[in-house]
Amino acid sequence: MQNNFRQIENILSSSNPIAEIQLHKDEFFEFIDRYMVGCEHKNFHSEGDVWEHTKLVIQNVVAEEHDWMDVLVALLHDVGKKDALQRNNGKNMQGHEIEGARIALEWLVKMNFDRKIREQVLWLICNHMKALDLKVMRSKYDIWQLVKHPLFGRLRHLACADCKATLDAEGKPHDDFEEILKRPIVAECLENEMPVAIVEADDFASQKWDDIRVENALVFCHKMQINGGVLSKESLIRAAIKTIGGSNG
Repeated sequence: MQNNFRQIENILSSSNPIAEIQLHKDEFFEFIDRYMVGCEHKNFHSEGDVWEHTKLVIQNVVAEEHDWMDVLVALLHDVGKKDALQRNNGKNMQGHEIEGARIALEWLVKMNFDRKIREQVLWLICNHMKALDLKVMRSKYDIWQLVKHPLFGRLRHLACADCKATLDAEGKPHDDFEEILKRPIVAECLENEMPVAIVEADDFASQKWDDIRVENALVFCHKMQINGGVLSKESLIRAAIKTIGGSNG
C-alpha cells in the first residue's frame, strides 16, 4: 500500500493515462466498474455512460497543459453520480458532487494520498458544478469567493474539459466554460480583487459569541458590504447582531 500513491501518480502522468488507467483498473481503480461503467445519464450526456464521459474529460484535460493531479480530478469528478441517482430515486443526479467527494475520500485514504492532496481534490470535486453556476450566479461575493480561490485555475481547467465532454443529442457541447467566464459580472470579478472586509472579528468581542457565530457574522457583513454596497462599519455590525442573534451573555 505504501507505494500506491507513487504508482498512481506515474500512471496519471503517462503520455496515455486512459490506457494506463484501463491497464491497472482492477489493481487501483476498482471504482470505475463499481460506480461509472453502465451508469447512464443520456438525458444530458449523449456521449454515453459516466465512464465514457469521464474518458472524454480526461482527453480534454491532457490536450492542454496539465499535470497528474488534473488527470486525477478529471477521473474522480463524477464518481458520485450512481449513488446520487439511487438516492434521488432515479430522477436525477443532483448532489453527485457530494456523493463523489465521499467516495473519492475513501479511495484517496486507501491509496495513501496525503492530507493536502486529499483536501485539494475534494474541494475541486465539490465545486465542479458550482463552476457552471457562474452562468446564473448573481452574488458578487459568491463569484469572488470562487474565482479568487487558490485552486480556481485547476477548477477552470476541469470545467472547460467537462463542458467540452458534455454533449447534446447532436453531439455538440451544451456549454463553453470560457464563454461563461465572459459574462460581465464574472469577468469583473476575475479582473479585480475582492474588496477587503471592513468588519473584523474583534468588532463582535462584546457579544461573547463562539467562533462559528463570529465567522457567520463576518461572512454576513462581507456579503452585505459587497452585494448591498453597505460601507458603514457600524451599520454592518448592527445588522449582523440583529440577524445572527445578539449576545450570548
